[in-house]
Amino acid sequence: MTPSLALLDDPLPSENLSGGRAPFGPAALLRGPEDLVRFYREAAGSAPLLVVTNREPVVWKGEGVLSLPPGGVSQTIHRLLSRTGGRWIALRDSGGPDGLRVPGEEGDPGYRLDRMDIPPALMEGHYAGFSNGVLWPFFHDEPARISGSQDDLLAYREVNRRVAARVVESLRESRPSLVWVHDYQMALVGREMRRSGGSLPPLAFFWHIPWTAMPSGEIPPRWLFEIVSGLLSYDQVGFQTELYRDRFLETVFSLFGSRASWDGETLSVTTDGGVRRLHPGVFPISIDPDHFRMMARDPANLLRARLFLEDLGLNPETHPGGYLISVDRLDYSKGFLERLDMLEALYSLDPSLAGRVSLLQVAPSTRLSVDAYRRYAEAAEARAEALNRRYSREGWRPVVTVSRSLDPSLLAPLYRLSRGCLVTATRDGMNLVAKEFLASQDGGSSPLFVSRHTGTAMTMEGLSLIDPADPRLSARIIQEGLSMDPREVQRKNLDALAFLREHNVYRWMASNLARPLLAASLASGALALPA
Repeated sequence: MTPSLALLDDPLPSENLSGGRAPFGPAALLRGPEDLVRFYREAAGSAPLLVVTNREPVVWKGEGVLSLPPGGVSQTIHRLLSRTGGRWIALRDSGGPDGLRVPGEEGDPGYRLDRMDIPPALMEGHYAGFSNGVLWPFFHDEPARISGSQDDLLAYREVNRRVAARVVESLRESRPSLVWVHDYQMALVGREMRRSGGSLPPLAFFWHIPWTAMPSGEIPPRWLFEIVSGLLSYDQVGFQTELYRDRFLETVFSLFGSRASWDGETLSVTTDGGVRRLHPGVFPISIDPDHFRMMARDPANLLRARLFLEDLGLNPETHPGGYLISVDRLDYSKGFLERLDMLEALYSLDPSLAGRVSLLQVAPSTRLSVDAYRRYAEAAEARAEALNRRYSREGWRPVVTVSRSLDPSLLAPLYRLSRGCLVTATRDGMNLVAKEFLASQDGGSSPLFVSRHTGTAMTMEGLSLIDPADPRLSARIIQEGLSMDPREVQRKNLDALAFLREHNVYRWMASNLARPLLAASLASGALALPA
């Protein structure tokens, strides 16, 4: 089977899949996994997809028992590979054998998962040292939190080299439609694959986090040239927003000067290894909104959520003021301290809310081997305790923190039952919590308050934007939103849901894959352009 040109041609700035012709029409018609599988089959035929990530998509629980960790994007890719077949290469983070056959549903082929063992010291330098001690704070505009050493950079290079070697080795067994590599931990995999020589399938990369602006008048760190050069090794690099894509282009021009050119579609850069041509695309990541709608409305889920709230002292019947909800890893880029400042400012602006409206924080700890994360977690916990000491009353606390991850089937009804949602990130590539909340509301009258520094705020209209840098102004916006006419909030939520249903995770994935798959078909001669 050869791909349909009508399905893949005429990419728009928003990365639409087609010009609106058969068989699918616009990408907005991709509503669920069935549509995504059909798209892939028409675009790639029987060729498998090869995915590369830092974390594995399933967790080994014992012989024959696998569980899916939270994460809508990885689960969407998992579902596609389960239906179409393929391969996934990732660093191991659970027990069991190195190679797993991840089963599909009845009649589906499933896929192969290669889990790479990395020595602990090397993994520490790669992950805690360079990936999260250097790259994460740099690209989240937190330069004071940058740590790491030359040994950490060497570890990062070595892990990327090992992953690339495993990918190249896998190509000898089967030829995939393309290799799709994910996120900042794996930026050099494409470069190392190119160095191996030989014929390669198209290489696509998705950069999930923000891309920072080049510091004015400052000499960029040496490693930045290496990261950018590594990204130039791919045929396509995807970004969450136009702002991040444009900042990447500015960085390329800053580093390469007249050796770089950009025609609005293709970036061409003359490097020591020759001319590299790639497509920097904009693909805002999303969710399956209908899945969250159904989970939020499920009676069993709602009952479980009410019992969970009762255990936390947030029973809606005895605490009619309700709660605002936030769901984030305990990460300094998520604005925990700023969020608590907003809450205190909110109680100051409207003292009647103190004793009535609580903040429910779902805040699992993360990356505690990195000093900056550990110190931040301690500061956030101390700040929450201080607010509780000041404002707590009999049977009521202002801040209730759940320090573990919750299953989406519980989160969805918690979103729906809340008074509103706070997204306070100081920098965020997108922020899927905001989208999960809007989908779970399903026309409900609880407002979303989202930081203007998130990709969600940059790519969706009609949202109530707050600024973590100005807690008092943000508190006033929250106060106004909580007192807004419920019919107006409901209208805004329904408009947002309609947008999410069109711009869903299936569209995101198909948009990422469309151009590389078409290029692969043209290169193989499977698809000929009309004369």
